[in-house]
Amino acid sequence: MRPRSLALALAVVATSAVACTAVRGDDPDARALVRLAAAARPPAGSNWPLPPSKLEHDFVHHHFKVLSHEPIGAGVTGAVKEKVRVSAHGDEFSVKWKRMPRGADGWNNAPRKEIAAYEIQKWFLDPQDYVVPTTMLRCTPLARFRAVEADAEPTLPGTRCVLGTVTAWLEDVTVPGELYDEDRFFREPSYAYHMVSFNLLAYLIDHRDGRRGNFLVAKDEDNRRVYAVDNGIAFGAWLFNYFVRNWNDIRVPALRREAVERLRRIGPAELDALGVLVEMRADAAGVLQPVEPAANLDPERGARVAPGRLQLGLTRDEIEDVAERLEELLEDVDEGEIAVY
Repeated sequence: MRPRSLALALAVVATSAVACTAVRGDDPDARALVRLAAAARPPAGSNWPLPPSKLEHDFVHHHFKVLSHEPIGAGVTGAVKEKVRVSAHGDEFSVKWKRMPRGADGWNNAPRKEIAAYEIQKWFLDPQDYVVPTTMLRCTPLARFRAVEADAEPTLPGTRCVLGTVTAWLEDVTVPGELYDEDRFFREPSYAYHMVSFNLLAYLIDHRDGRRGNFLVAKDEDNRRVYAVDNGIAFGAWLFNYFVRNWNDIRVPALRREAVERLRRIGPAELDALGVLVEMRADAAGVLQPVEPAANLDPERGARVAPGRLQLGLTRDEIEDVAERLEELLEDVDEGEIAVY
């Protein structure tokens, strides 16, 4: 991790009262961090169709009626935008649906990695600050899916459903012309807050596909939230985008102390939980349904497929890499290589 340009003393900035005595008064970056530390938390945004906890429940437990179905762009993963109505309570919103690849894993279509990114952000972010939209697995009964795609076939042998990820479709967002402006980071506390959240998540998951379109920002410039909407090439992916500048390093000049302290509390239990993120078993009709995760069937594999059963998670090596990245981050903070405010 490259050294920060700020003075070592900035690492001890916690609140404006402490900062005034801990940094040089003539250091403009130090004064800016004092202001950032004293700023109020940004208000909740309006980009999510429903609160994340409600979406998690709806995605897993309720039937959707598909009101519209249209392909997204020209990508190779077959993603579509669907407008759906939740039969249980009538809410209507849009989602991104992406079919799971054969074998349940792929180099650029890895549902397990998308779900892992969604879960890891919970280590240090509250729901109103999430940077990864709610992403869950759903297996739609074959007869119901054929109303949308007449020649659809089951995703996994021995089942009668089409498996894929459903992701909340964010509203009032756009592809940024410029994702990051360091001068603006020091000027605008809300901008800095959201860039820190995004960069921390991208660093922890080793995100290696910084192409335009993989990140979105809120159109509200006064509360410019940043979202990571495609996280398939992460967690040490051997094939990644060499031709763009990625966000798997800490590039912002300082991190929020509150987020760092929450990460200090992550231990073996949280890391081990990444090994089994999702488990599904076929019901009497052959439709895969979510169940309480059981013991890891094979820690060396991320996608574990057995007759009538699916288990997804990170591999042992991927979990160890997350642990090492977390350890290095905390060491860099403690040694003053990364400033906090």
